[in-house]
Amino acid sequence: MQRIYLDNASTSWPKAPAVAQKMANFLTNCGSNIARGGYESAYDTAMVVQETRQQLCTLFGFSHPECTVFTMNVTQSLNMLIKGLFTAEDHILISSMEHNAVMRPLVQSKIPFSKIPCDKQGRLHFDAIRPLLQKNTKAIIITLASNVSGTVMPIEQVASLCKELGILCIVDTAQGSPVFPIHMDHMGIDAVAFTGHKGLLGPQGIGGLLLSPELGRAIDPLISGGTGSFSDSEDIPPLLPDRLEAGTLNLPGIIGLHTSLSYLQENHDRLIRQEQKASAALLDFFLSNNLIELKGLASLEGRTSAISIDFPTFDNAFIAFRLQELAGIETRVGLQCAPSAHRTLGTFPKGTIRFSPGYFTTDSEIDVTLASLAQVLKELKRNK
Repeated sequence: MQRIYLDNASTSWPKAPAVAQKMANFLTNCGSNIARGGYESAYDTAMVVQETRQQLCTLFGFSHPECTVFTMNVTQSLNMLIKGLFTAEDHILISSMEHNAVMRPLVQSKIPFSKIPCDKQGRLHFDAIRPLLQKNTKAIIITLASNVSGTVMPIEQVASLCKELGILCIVDTAQGSPVFPIHMDHMGIDAVAFTGHKGLLGPQGIGGLLLSPELGRAIDPLISGGTGSFSDSEDIPPLLPDRLEAGTLNLPGIIGLHTSLSYLQENHDRLIRQEQKASAALLDFFLSNNLIELKGLASLEGRTSAISIDFPTFDNAFIAFRLQELAGIETRVGLQCAPSAHRTLGTFPKGTIRFSPGYFTTDSEIDVTLASLAQVLKELKRNK
């Protein structure tokens, strides 16, 4: 059976050309560690790692590659930030559309927080921020875009307000990057958490943080250990990125990310046009069928390609199963690890079916998807 992959908001597939080959070549023909070996292959690998830090700085408009830290994924990055910066004595503001990668560390660490409300399309009520402030409010943590509705948040406005208030602005860019650009230096954002395996077309297992120098010095490392530097001391190294990069890095993952970022830089506009074309076709169909409720904005403006729908009179899970059974269409059904977002959208606890085309989704794949969905709905109506 054919495979029509429409779950790019979970992880992108296929990856950028040459990602797998470059990673395999490293593992097969090099394999050297960095900051440990004093030989050419280790130095060459270290150069690729440094180039990748610079690529990320270019992507996110940041001028401090030494403050670009690699982690496993955006979840680990957010945990490092939340647990390394805040305590139960602090207060945090978040949007009501946040993913469990933000919610669970806050709850686990018993850090008080308030939710900035969003409307039924996932749009932030910006004017509701000031009344939620407390004397001990230390930061606003906000997603660039919802992983459920695809709604993009007003990051520049939020960052400006944070600067005015003297609190931190932390942005989760798992969704929306690089389609919706972030410029940390110009916007005054203190920290960006990113993952490599979604819109950046890299492999799973690589993510990271871009931190203002002040924040990099303030954060208490979540993990400590060998770094290959300052080896005469048992204290945590004082300098970034070593301070937050204990242990051996995921070097194959960084090499894969380096490859995908190079590809994105060369093909950015073409890839985004194709993704938006596929998204527009899905939106048009969903809006034209009265059996379907779209959860999010009705146009491409202000949204990503993560498109959630609900079938009020039918079982979402069954429809998702039938689409896969009928035509190999792979979607994400349920709560997408974001119960707060679903409460905001009015879809808790049932959840939604999320369709998320990617840069490589073809016109014919969308045609098959729409025809298959029409067939499934016809079957359900006939059997109802």
